[in-house]
Amino acid sequence: MEKIITWFKKRLPVFKFLFLLSVIIVVIFQLVTLSKTITPEQIADVFQSIPLWKLAVMLVIGLVAILPMLNYDIILNKMLGQKLKPSFLLESSWSINTINNMVGFGGVFTIGLRTEFFGKEIDGKKLLQHLSKLLLFLMSGLSVFSLVSFILLFTMPMNHYITDYWIWLLGGSLYFPVVLLVTKLKKEGILGGLAAKYRWQLLLTSTLEWAGVLISFLSIGALMDIKVNFFAVIPLFIASSVIGIVSMIPGELGSFDVMMIFGLASLGVPHDVAVTWILLYRLFYYVIPFIIGAVFLFKNLGGEIDSRYNGIPKELLQEIAHKVLVFALYFSGSMMVLLATIPEAFNHFQWLNHINPWRLHFISQFPSLLLGFLLLVMGRATANRSQKAYLPTLILLALASVYIFFSEFNTATLVFLVLLFVLAVFSKRELYRKQFVYSWESMTMDGLLYTALFILYIAIGIYNLPAFPHRNHHTIDFFLFPSERTWLTGFIAIVVVASIIWLFIKYLQGEKKVLGEKVADEQVYQVLNKYGGNPESQLAFLGDKNIYFYNDGTENTVFLQMNTHNDKCVIMGDPAGKESDFADAIQQLIHDADILGYHPVFYEVSEKLVMLLHEFGYDFIKMGEAAEVDLTTFTISGKKMKGQRATMNRLQKEGYQFEVLKPPFNQETMASLREVSDAWLAGRKEKGFSLGFFSEDYLQKSPISVIKDQTGAIVAFANIMPTYTETIGTIDLMRHNPETAPSGTMDFLFINLFEYMHNEGLTVFDLGMAPLSNVGTSRKSFTQERIAYLVYQFGSHFYSFQGLRDYKEKYAAEWVPSYTAYSRDSWIIYVMSALLIIDNAPVEK
Repeated sequence: MEKIITWFKKRLPVFKFLFLLSVIIVVIFQLVTLSKTITPEQIADVFQSIPLWKLAVMLVIGLVAILPMLNYDIILNKMLGQKLKPSFLLESSWSINTINNMVGFGGVFTIGLRTEFFGKEIDGKKLLQHLSKLLLFLMSGLSVFSLVSFILLFTMPMNHYITDYWIWLLGGSLYFPVVLLVTKLKKEGILGGLAAKYRWQLLLTSTLEWAGVLISFLSIGALMDIKVNFFAVIPLFIASSVIGIVSMIPGELGSFDVMMIFGLASLGVPHDVAVTWILLYRLFYYVIPFIIGAVFLFKNLGGEIDSRYNGIPKELLQEIAHKVLVFALYFSGSMMVLLATIPEAFNHFQWLNHINPWRLHFISQFPSLLLGFLLLVMGRATANRSQKAYLPTLILLALASVYIFFSEFNTATLVFLVLLFVLAVFSKRELYRKQFVYSWESMTMDGLLYTALFILYIAIGIYNLPAFPHRNHHTIDFFLFPSERTWLTGFIAIVVVASIIWLFIKYLQGEKKVLGEKVADEQVYQVLNKYGGNPESQLAFLGDKNIYFYNDGTENTVFLQMNTHNDKCVIMGDPAGKESDFADAIQQLIHDADILGYHPVFYEVSEKLVMLLHEFGYDFIKMGEAAEVDLTTFTISGKKMKGQRATMNRLQKEGYQFEVLKPPFNQETMASLREVSDAWLAGRKEKGFSLGFFSEDYLQKSPISVIKDQTGAIVAFANIMPTYTETIGTIDLMRHNPETAPSGTMDFLFINLFEYMHNEGLTVFDLGMAPLSNVGTSRKSFTQERIAYLVYQFGSHFYSFQGLRDYKEKYAAEWVPSYTAYSRDSWIIYVMSALLIIDNAPVEK
């Protein structure tokens, strides 16, 4: 026995999960079954035939009728000797009892639910004993009313149909005396040991519960103005309930309804009226209280489940609600616009009318167009998770409700709007972004939708022109307008609506904030000097990029360089600083970018960083390969370097010299360097971002290698970029004067640089990346890489990529791949476009 108990204890979480799952399945099954007996059309017809105030009274009575059942759990917790928070106790009790009303099964399911809510700190055996006693008394109130009904059969005039159920009423009336006697005689165990005060409290609670049930049903009949002998309805209702409960059918569906319909018919109540009576009873006593109970259940039990599974269930539900809300806003906005443009189509095509949530037969153009298009905009802002979308969405839904109410009230539309309200409120936490950035991807999708609707309206206008030859062919009736004036009015409305939409989008966008900031050089130096950098770190001093710092709580340890265009925040190269903080820095950057509505794009990053980004859900493509020279083995000896040896010997004989100049540089030196740079540019605009440009402040921060001619004039130069590492050396600007520098000057410069850096103790020289080297050229390449190759080749005219690869091939000992990583929400063609714009933007002097 102990082994069995131990086995069950180990698997208790599994059994709890299976129990909750079974409750959900049974409830869903019950709702599906109930939906077959209560259709939306029936509800709409009933609501239209009964005054609103009467429906409100029915709802209040139905909710009040639930209240006595809450005392079951108040008594239970007194018996258990525990004091729970009143709000939790009442909300949980409401959930338990309304779910039990729907599920039925004689209250069996309430044992599991009450154990989950109230039994966590109670001994299992003790809890089971108290729950069993509580379960015994659930039907005692029905037994009391069975006795009352049995007496009514012989004291009031009844027809034969009702008196035939005397045996069920007699049997039901014997239940509560037996329960009272057994619980009194038994001193302990599952059935015994219950104090007298609790016995009478439970009996009174059950009696009040069934009084509430009976009053709810009879009140609905009275408010419907049904002329019937209510003293005859009471035995019929109680007998039907007894049979339904004995059958253990969920919610007593089927047996109760059939008996009540036939019994009411015997009392002179028409069949359709009886069905409506039962429908309203089901709605106000079962369905609506159950919906409220489901909300309480989700609030109390859902929070525990959510914390048990690290918040994933709540996040998942909010995400689903957010997706549904976005779809609903787009769908309802589109339907409203179509209603304004081709209203007759909704009568012509019944399927279109069925899916239309607004259900209007006629709708004036301007309000419909305005609300429709604004709902589309809010759908986009909601999809973008903008905080600014929340309040306008609620206001628009409220305006739509008012508009529908005064145009042509419809219950189905009202329910639809209420659901949208609920989804909007529930999705509020999904709207966390502080600004709305209208991405190219979103503009493309919305533009196609707006353009299609606009072209449709224009086409309809052309179709309605008197000169259009549609009269000789089959006429599409719903494309016809009453007059050209009507169409022109609608067209003017579209123009006005477009202007309002533009202003609305500007409001949503607000003042644009970008990621990172312009910072003083000292802040960058602090990170580089303490934690190190990489071959791109020195580009931070160009001043053309924003710098994003990661702070570990005490100091800045990592920084990244970036610029922003549209929603693409392009990060240049790997992070610089403390390598152990790179993952945290990347995670923080992605989070901060997300809050501002940006999608980071990591440009020219290493394979190691790409693997880290892949864990954050990023896709990537190869952008090229970087050439690295092994300074420990480099030599110009051998057949392969024959041409380079010749160049070195020739320029040395002609008196050209290699020299490394150390900062600070005087104005004369800067003027000479600028002259070489201008000659090399030959009027072309300089690029920035991933490459350096001629800036005196920038060049003053590092040594510059130069080639001088016989007179000491500088004919070529390359600034040496500190990498803040002990192994890697590199350069940035590589420029020569085409008029004064002989052929082979750059080879002469590089070979001397290799020797110089080797003497400085460095082991690798980074020659930089050859863009698109070995990228997208194979038929087996990824589609994204082939698109990237085409876009980049088409959009960039500054360098010959293949020529750059061939030149670096002479010295490279190894080619290291370089990648671009981007969010899966971004389209590769727009990622590449943003890279081209940012990387090829001309530098302002």
